[in-house]
Amino acid sequence: TNKQLREQGLQLKNLSEDLQNANENLILKDQQKDDFLDSVAHELRTPITAIRATSEILLDDDEMPLEIKTEFLENIISEVDRLTEIINDILYLDKLEAGTLPLQISENNILETYQKALKPLKQLMEQKKLHHTEINLLDDEILNYDEMKMIQVFQNILGNAVKFTPEQGIIQAKFRKKEDQIRISIFNTGKNIPEEDLEFIFDKFYQSKNQNIRKPMGSGLGLAICKKIIAAHQGKIAAKN
Repeated sequence: TNKQLREQGLQLKNLSEDLQNANENLILKDQQKDDFLDSVAHELRTPITAIRATSEILLDDDEMPLEIKTEFLENIISEVDRLTEIINDILYLDKLEAGTLPLQISENNILETYQKALKPLKQLMEQKKLHHTEINLLDDEILNYDEMKMIQVFQNILGNAVKFTPEQGIIQAKFRKKEDQIRISIFNTGKNIPEEDLEFIFDKFYQSKNQNIRKPMGSGLGLAICKKIIAAHQGKIAAKN
């Protein structure tokens, strides 16, 4: 009947749209994979190039003074460490995205977790004469989360804050509750992130097009890892000026 034909036509149209959407998603994922591999290749190439160049200089100069030779060897070790960090972070992020890195949920105090994350950064903060304050508006609520992964989140964010805050600058953490959510804000003085970069800074290997923004040393995956860990806890992370 005409009704059946119309229903079949509608079904075919819906199937066609579904197939088209699926195809577009596959094309997008394929492009994202290519972009990611290009970024990985670029990030790995930089320390490898530095290691090779420094090694060749050491090999060609038998009469190099010990002080300079020591400096070159320290540079090689530093680049190897950076290469290791990149590879480890890629593997870690891959496990996070695949859901094969389960959360070890336990009861914790979020302020105490933050202070554990802060501890290894205090010496560098003292060297830069940074002023750090905490504003706690919570009633010592016990929360359920993976403490080790949350420490990693805090250390990645605080590490960036320490790195980009000028000497005698300020880093402030604020803990508060809004409705049924716990909100944690980490603020630091220094140059603002360009507005066009804010929504992308949690992407893997994202680099600002702004030439005035100095690219930090590291794997380039720290904030992407933070985003995945927070998402795994059913939370959200964002940046603003």
